[in-house]
Amino acid sequence: MATLTVTFGLVIVFAMAHPVLDPDMWWHLAVGDTILQHRSVHFVDPLSFTNPKVWVNSQWLAEAVFAALYRRVGVWGLEVLALLLKVAAFLLVFKAMNAPPLTKVWVTVLFAFGALPVMGGVRPQLLSFLFLAWLTLTIHRTSLRTSHPAPCSQHLSLFAFPLLFALWSNTHSFYPIAFALILLAIIADYLNERRGARDGGRGTGFGGQPMLGSDWRKQMALALILSAVAVMVTPFGWHSPKQVLVNIVQSSQLPIEEWKPAIAMRHPLVLIWAFLLLLWLFCLAWSPKRADALELLWGAFATLSALTGVRMIVLWCIVLAPFVSEHLGQWISQETSKRRQSAVPVWLPSVTLTLIAFLAGLILAVRFNPSEFVKREQKEYPQKAIAWLKGAGLRGNCLTRYDWGGYLAWHLKGQVKVFVDGRADFYPPKVMRDFIAAYFGKANWRNVLDRYGVTTVIAPPDAPISNLLSMHASGWRCVYKDKVAVVFIRRALATSQPNQPTKLRRASGRTESALPLTSAIQLATCSTGLAVQSEQLRVYCLA
Repeated sequence: MATLTVTFGLVIVFAMAHPVLDPDMWWHLAVGDTILQHRSVHFVDPLSFTNPKVWVNSQWLAEAVFAALYRRVGVWGLEVLALLLKVAAFLLVFKAMNAPPLTKVWVTVLFAFGALPVMGGVRPQLLSFLFLAWLTLTIHRTSLRTSHPAPCSQHLSLFAFPLLFALWSNTHSFYPIAFALILLAIIADYLNERRGARDGGRGTGFGGQPMLGSDWRKQMALALILSAVAVMVTPFGWHSPKQVLVNIVQSSQLPIEEWKPAIAMRHPLVLIWAFLLLLWLFCLAWSPKRADALELLWGAFATLSALTGVRMIVLWCIVLAPFVSEHLGQWISQETSKRRQSAVPVWLPSVTLTLIAFLAGLILAVRFNPSEFVKREQKEYPQKAIAWLKGAGLRGNCLTRYDWGGYLAWHLKGQVKVFVDGRADFYPPKVMRDFIAAYFGKANWRNVLDRYGVTTVIAPPDAPISNLLSMHASGWRCVYKDKVAVVFIRRALATSQPNQPTKLRRASGRTESALPLTSAIQLATCSTGLAVQSEQLRVYCLA
């Protein structure tokens, strides 16, 4: 019953954030669809015009699967898949816990809530979170056994880990984290053994943790070596892990919000992670269970990762939740043993499960209603502007907002190429710097547009580039405008395009204008504000 309860609780937590319509989902679909069309991963990037080369793509398999599923179930089905992957990951965390059932349930839900802001939507990283949860479960279950695991489990892990890493290296780039966790587990067992020998303990080491022994450490070291070979089993060979390491180094140099330190994340739910961090530190200080080397090493690694990159908060929650549940479980058991507890009514667990299941079903019915997807897309993306561009038949190179790049690349593939999309690790640092200079109106913004041959700009009406083009650029014309997006094209392009009728219509309380591409009448300014605002590139995980 505890498993069912936590399952419905996790559905409630994660379904509240849906539909996510993650900005990265669109370029994942575009790349995956191109892979299915070419039946190959070796092709010059078709989405952008600033970096025309073959992308060493470490997540090609996940993107191909997403694109194939999209053809059958659409965005709605992909959002359901994302929900299931999130729930499955934290169910594995729940299974890794060694605590009373009630403690396991509420700790799992609490830590899932802490990971919620940065888990994102339909992205390959959800598979990485699932694999990390499985790895955590495997290590914890092994440590709960005797100091010498059974030979069959040794042989199983010897083959299971290389197979896992071979799959992982083709679905997402988080597998170096797993290497670090396994290596730290080997070191922790050695430290536990040394501390146990000094304390004169038998079978247990530092913190009372069962020692797995030198045979286990040797076997895991061999598994790591085989896994290091397995990650090269990709269409790109050894270039794939090399590119992953390069991306890790470059990621800290880019102004992407989910790659920033946790203290820089501007989402209020990050405060929940701060509370969970304090809870873990409280457990280290006052729990009746002493922390062992595995908890200290994994905790330090996960905390440092989260502090240097906010996306690693999910890693922290997955890794630390089993330790916190064991601390709290022992502390609560110790406190309740001092008091005489009244028996829990037999009907209470069943009633609680029924209420949670009903609430989960209600939230699913509301959040996964197709109308919610339509509203979210119209609110967050330039849906109507893209429809106008398709009707106008405009082609060329487009500069747009960072988290709109994938959306445009997906919907206008073959018609318009974008300056950048969500693949910040694919573009050279110079391209990203030039994009920032152009979009945010730095001194050389006009030079960037000319040098890269940008013919179209699609941006929010209050974006810095929109204000600049409205006020200072005589070579550009505003050809479409609504409350979400404004479209500018070069005047030279406008005179070469067929004339489009002027349309003024009001729909859903909005006035939209589509201006003719050729006209002798001077266009009115499209400015919606005089101030050029300073922004940060943002990758939204939640609305």
